[in-house]
Amino acid sequence: MDRNRLIASLFAPTAALIALACSDSGYEPLVVEGAGGTTPGTGGAGATPTTGGDAATGGNATTGGDAATGGTTSNPDSELGTATQTGSGKTMAQYQTASDLLRDGVPYALITNGWGPGFESHTISWLGTSFTVEAFTGTAGSNGEPAGYPTVYCGRYSNGPVPDCGLPAPIASTGSVRTGWRWAPNGNAGAYNAAYDIWMGDGSRLQSYLMVWLRDPPRFQPAGSRNSAHQDVTVANTPGVWDLFTGTVNGLPIVNYVQPEGSDLLEIEFDVLDFVADAQTRGLTLPGTHVNAVAVGFEIWEGPINGLETLDFYVDVS
Repeated sequence: MDRNRLIASLFAPTAALIALACSDSGYEPLVVEGAGGTTPGTGGAGATPTTGGDAATGGNATTGGDAATGGTTSNPDSELGTATQTGSGKTMAQYQTASDLLRDGVPYALITNGWGPGFESHTISWLGTSFTVEAFTGTAGSNGEPAGYPTVYCGRYSNGPVPDCGLPAPIASTGSVRTGWRWAPNGNAGAYNAAYDIWMGDGSRLQSYLMVWLRDPPRFQPAGSRNSAHQDVTVANTPGVWDLFTGTVNGLPIVNYVQPEGSDLLEIEFDVLDFVADAQTRGLTLPGTHVNAVAVGFEIWEGPINGLETLDFYVDVS
């Protein structure tokens, strides 16, 4: 049986439905990270202190030093770094959407997304799918929420526009959902992650989350709990060694593939369907017949952050 048929046979559409939350001033993603939340619809990622307590959508805090700066992959067939990027801007607005982004003529969207209760201020600039967190100040919320998650995305994501980038796409009839991301810490070594946020569903409804963390920051962990049966794992056709965290957010399953702290990946290219197949063959719950959206960005728990940068990002559906 080929991979797509395997995935299709393992997926079962569910009646799970989650209400998208939109404040008067902008968008709040339903999840970016964190352990099972206590307030449906508020979204976001986070962690809780080691003293305990449930995160709004956060995980458990840990101790440890700053992550290393890491390195990039070496891929002669890389699609990163050569695209024509158009659509530019700069803002200090807590919530702003840019929907005129083009990478080689393919549309994407960006949300500045300072959604957390500890958000104070940011300055974000962008050109196509590249963006820079020029400045960011804020603190983690009392339940471990990040202060913000500036994000660029393809597909049906949060409450933002749906760019015509090829997503949502049905898994059963899609050959691949190829994606790549290159980012640069530029000296920032604090409490932020660099994470893919992939929404699975039926093309309209959100039914589960698949996250791929290229950076695991000090003191904060993904949603759910560490899955002891699946540590130091590899994924077909994908660089890196991953630790898995599984759980629920707002009542929906979440599967997190996480680079161990101190082993940041600054560049990656992979097929989303390889991660989907890997999760399913491990017996992990990841409902959805479609890849609804693929997003990348930085969950920032604490500032100051200056010059944190996404250099390039793409999604190629075929």
